[in-house]
Amino acid sequence: MDLLIGILLAAFLGIVPMALYAAVFTWFDPYEKEPLWLMLAVFGWGAIVAAGSAFILNTLFGISVFAFTGSETAANVGAAVISAPVVEETVKGAAVLAVYLYVRHEFDSLLDGVLYGSLVGFGFAATENVNYIFSGFSAGGLETALLVTAIRAIGIAFLHATLTACTGLGFAVMRLNSGALRFAAPLIGYGAAVFFHAAHNLMATLGELFCLLGLALDWIGFLGLFAFILFLVWHEGRVMRDYLSEEVALGVITPEHYRAAGSLFGQFAARWGALFGGSWRRSGRFYDLLGELAFKKYQLARRGAHKEPNAPAAIARLRTEIAALGRSGVA
Repeated sequence: MDLLIGILLAAFLGIVPMALYAAVFTWFDPYEKEPLWLMLAVFGWGAIVAAGSAFILNTLFGISVFAFTGSETAANVGAAVISAPVVEETVKGAAVLAVYLYVRHEFDSLLDGVLYGSLVGFGFAATENVNYIFSGFSAGGLETALLVTAIRAIGIAFLHATLTACTGLGFAVMRLNSGALRFAAPLIGYGAAVFFHAAHNLMATLGELFCLLGLALDWIGFLGLFAFILFLVWHEGRVMRDYLSEEVALGVITPEHYRAAGSLFGQFAARWGALFGGSWRRSGRFYDLLGELAFKKYQLARRGAHKEPNAPAAIARLRTEIAALGRSGVA
């Protein structure tokens, strides 16, 4: 019975906070929302594929170091400082790479890259938390499990999300640019993730004072990421206003739709008003399409028709659907 209680408790305390954090993060993509299935897929990749493969590879690395050196300390430190950063950031980053390669039309902005990377990180952290919390419960009961939960779900809750966001940002820069930067950006983002991961793990092996320093640096990194996300949200609002103004002149949307679409609070008011008016689904679809249209035009302007050959046809299709929804009385 104790085993079952420990498993259920660890699953609840490990997964639920990370899932809630992930849900909150998705709210910070208000203008051009990603498909729910894709967000669940990258979270699931982090929780299952990345966490599972990392556990196996890190364990094999530790066993190999122990077999070579005969030192348990060397095996533990080597796995933490060398294997874990490289292996974990590689298997987490693979999810972002997969989105870039196979669902590139959903990779529209810098914020998308940060979001995908963060969701993978939250998924990975959820599974890692379950393992640590269950170990704490097994070693010291409920009190120890709750202490571990406080450390994992609050103290370093955003570590993996922040790290993989660096990789995601690198792929987003690659998506939106040409030239040397296009190929260097993913390597820079991945390299930053590995470096900061290794620094965090190294500090955790050096004693209590360095653990506290590492915790402080983790939070500085997360707060920096959060500030950057707020800047990206502001920038996306500007993209909406810049690239949808033409649609008013073309008669695709009304001035009222334009003002609502380019404002975070305007969209919120329009969507909620539609909820009470019975047209919530159509209104949501309408503003989601406006986001797709604005960012498709943004990509075309940045990269040119030779790099985005499908963009003109997509823009025409979006305009047709948006105009039809607008004529149906969407607020």
